Amino acid sequence: MIKKCVFSLALITLSGCTSLSQEECAYANWQQLGYDHGQSGKTYSQGVDTVTACQEFGISPDVAQYKEGYDNGLRYYCEPENGFTLGIRGESYNGVCNNTQFRKAWQEGNDRYQLEERKAEIEQRLNEIDWRLNTIRDELSAETVGSNKRKELHREREMLDDERDDLIRERSLLPLLNKLPSFHVEYEL
Repeated sequence: MIKKCVFSLALITLSGCTSLSQEECAYANWQQLGYDHGQSGKTYSQGVDTVTACQEFGISPDVAQYKEGYDNGLRYYCEPENGFTLGIRGESYNGVCNNTQFRKAWQEGNDRYQLEERKAEIEQRLNEIDWRLNTIRDELSAETVGSNKRKELHREREMLDDERDDLIRERSLLPLLNKLPSFHVEYEL
């Protein structure tokens, strides 16, 4: 009994894998496995491929139990709160949720994620520009710099100053973008 419980726990942990071993197939709780796959946002076809691979060991999975568990797990996964959480982490959802509220919440979270990513990119680039501008200033203060090199450095400094101004302007607008409602067009097929 203990061995079976430990094995079931290991099976649940390994349920994210793409195939099951012969022993996992032999002791599988198809409904629980389906629930775990649904709850993790796997597509149904990915899960069915995983469990039907047990047939190579002569073990027939109970696909009906798997489907029942999968649908229950998917209901949990497709909650709007989970959609927002996935979106804000920058994770995709494999298109498994037909729930409009879920997709809207995911999009809202993903929009915020994209803004935060852009903010981080801007900060990194501003740091690079500041470093380069300091280097240019040091190079220009050296007496050994020729006139052609000096002109080149002045041009580069001007371009970097312009880029820096543009990035600072964009960074100042990002909080406003974060407050705008998400607008997405849905197409009917």
